Amino acid sequence: MRLSVLAGIVIFTVTSLGRASEIGNRTSRSSPHPSATFGVIAEQLQKAKQEKSLHTRQKTLSRVGELIKRFPKSTLIDQLESRLERVFRAGVMSDETEEAIEEAIEIAKAADRLLRQTSPTVDPELAQATLHRVLSSPEFWVWNPLTKFLQRLSKRLEKPIKWLSNLLSALFRWLAKVFSPVFEWLSKVIEALGTWLWYWWQLLNTVSPFLAWAIVALFVLLSVALLSHTVVKWWRKRQRVQEEISWVETLIVPEQLLLEAENDARRGDYLTALRKAYKALLLFLDRIGLIRFREQRTNWEYLSEVRRKASDEFARHFQEVTNIFDRCFYAQMPATAKDFTDVRQFVEETRRQARSLLS
Repeated sequence: MRLSVLAGIVIFTVTSLGRASEIGNRTSRSSPHPSATFGVIAEQLQKAKQEKSLHTRQKTLSRVGELIKRFPKSTLIDQLESRLERVFRAGVMSDETEEAIEEAIEIAKAADRLLRQTSPTVDPELAQATLHRVLSSPEFWVWNPLTKFLQRLSKRLEKPIKWLSNLLSALFRWLAKVFSPVFEWLSKVIEALGTWLWYWWQLLNTVSPFLAWAIVALFVLLSVALLSHTVVKWWRKRQRVQEEISWVETLIVPEQLLLEAENDARRGDYLTALRKAYKALLLFLDRIGLIRFREQRTNWEYLSEVRRKASDEFARHFQEVTNIFDRCFYAQMPATAKDFTDVRQFVEETRRQARSLLS
């Protein structure tokens, strides 16, 4: 598509240059053949692209601008001048500069190739219509921010990605070098074990197939029993630790739990503070005989017991506090300072109203 664009530009320019050559014979000084000049422009642009020095690149691009000015005005010259203006406007050494220089090189090279060929007379109107159609194509739109952004992003990420891939490849080679002896040793051990088991299996199968399968079944059952014993032992140990923790917490007085809850709240651990404050409330209600605290009981069992023994207003407040606890622990909603404050305040009110609750 780009070559068709350049061809359309050059075809139109050939007509313009053909007309201008008649006037140039009378008014202008002797100038080199357009084909040779476009070749020089392409060479100078390529040289400027390869330059790393800002001053040298500016000087080379300035010479290119002087060569372009020798031509009469045409669409091709306008396109070259627009690229050159983009180069100077973008600061000569930016990514946009590289893109503009590359486009100018392609235009100059295409013009040089086509002008060197002997082509028949071109209809100016047909050439202009072709040029207008080609320049209106989406590929030749000057403003395409998304494409430019992706091109710049790919250029910026090319070196980091290449560096990261080299680093990972070196790391994997090192890991393979380090662990290859271990893997080789394991493979030999597994191979030897497999050979030994296969030998005994063939021997037992030769003596008695029933005995061979019985031994395999026994081995499987022993493995399952050993695994089950290990899992059950771990589970019992975990349950015992949890029960010990729960028993220790039941021995703690509610005042001590409230003090610890306030310390946790100061550190910002509102979830732990909320748990200790709510447990202090249950222990305090157990102390005054309103409920019977047990670890295996649920909060709603406590609520049902409170509704039977206390007033409706107190049961309603206790349900609100229980909802806060369940929302933070079971619904996994984040606990806030307000949640802890509400529970803490209800515990204090309950302690002050202990006699009225008992009566």
